[in-house]
Amino acid sequence: MPDTVKFVLVLAFLGGAIYGSAWALSHFPPEQTEIVKPLPSEKLRAK
Repeated sequence: MPDTVKFVLVLAFLGGAIYGSAWALSHFPPEQTEIVKPLPSEKLRAK
């Protein structure tokens, strides 16, 4: 019986960690930033 309790506690801990991570990611999204990459002049020339 103690092995079953340990197993259930480990599953509960992992489930809580996954749930907490998903909650944190949904409530604190990363800030959006602009990405500016200069184009080389070869790509701008028409062939």
